[in-house]
Amino acid sequence: MKYINIVKYAAVAVCSISLLAACKKDPVDNTPDKIKKMLYSWKITGISVPKANQPDVDSSLFKPCMNDDIIKFNNTAFDFQDGTTRCDSTIFYYSKGSWSFDLVKDSIKLSATNPSKYVSWKVVTLNDSILKVRFIDSLNPARMLNKTISFKH
Repeated sequence: MKYINIVKYAAVAVCSISLLAACKKDPVDNTPDKIKKMLYSWKITGISVPKANQPDVDSSLFKPCMNDDIIKFNNTAFDFQDGTTRCDSTIFYYSKGSWSFDLVKDSIKLSATNPSKYVSWKVVTLNDSILKVRFIDSLNPARMLNKTISFKH
């Protein structure tokens, strides 16, 4: 009787050890969900500023030549790309550089290389299909504009 109990315990121990050894942990992905959602090509769908004397109403800066413009994000770099219809690049005078996501401030930090420029976009909406950001455009310090840019994926 003792022999049978010892065999049972030994069999349970061997099976348990085998099961534990066979299990592999998946690598832990610590990348926050917001950063994962950024890693796409985003098509520009709108650019606006508050209308003069009517701050609750938006005035569009979107031009027809922007219909096929995109911004691509990979793990560390971004790239604005004009589509086949070229625009006067007064809206986006920078085109490539590095980026990061500030989770505390919920903003996208863009550090452009041509020309050297830093800008921070406050994220208004970010999901699987929409990215909407706001930033203060300080090209002309006398007329700082609070711009909103909308993208779709």
